[in-house]
Amino acid sequence: MPTAGLCLLCRQASDGRVCRPCQGALDALAIGPDHCMQCALPLGQSGRVCGRCLSKRPAFDSAHIPYRYEFPLDYLIARYKFHGCRGSGALLGQLFGRWLSQQQLPHPPELILATPLHWRRLLKRGFNQAETLARAASRATGVAHGRRRLFKHRHTSDQHGLPRKERLANIRGAFSAERVRGLHIALVDDVLTTGTTAREISQCLRKAGASSVQIWALARTPEDGH
Repeated sequence: MPTAGLCLLCRQASDGRVCRPCQGALDALAIGPDHCMQCALPLGQSGRVCGRCLSKRPAFDSAHIPYRYEFPLDYLIARYKFHGCRGSGALLGQLFGRWLSQQQLPHPPELILATPLHWRRLLKRGFNQAETLARAASRATGVAHGRRRLFKHRHTSDQHGLPRKERLANIRGAFSAERVRGLHIALVDDVLTTGTTAREISQCLRKAGASSVQIWALARTPEDGH
């Protein structure tokens, strides 16, 4: 846990979790309107849909993501996700909640669900970072945060570094959902990379009767590369 009064990033004196210059570095990662209208991939032009979403439309309806997955945000996510830094986790939840509270979503969801971990990974890590963000999202929006609706019932290899085809095979059939018939759902995760997991879970939720699914993530990789 960071020493009180020091910035989580530069370790200089700060009256908050991060100092003003480091907050400015985080703010500079904000994704503007120039992104894919379906999956939020930064494109450099607004009002477009990326090639992947055009060739195979995902089961989710839209993605709402505030930041690019670059330094220093990737550092904070890694510190929380892999090293259990609670200060970093609290800051990530604060950033996410603050952004969501400022959004005027055209189709607000009725239920927030976190991308689940298999029990083995949850036991090893001790927490689910997506649950932390889902709770922050619920507090910011007033939308209910659901539990025991979405499950990962098959342990899979880490998706990081796998080629796209192997990602698809690795995650296929790993999730199940129940009691979501007729609901409009926001699925929360920390990072959206290729969207493989989000697509698989969205299909699962659709099969379980969800009326719509939108993705809420904290960060989006600038290039849809792995």
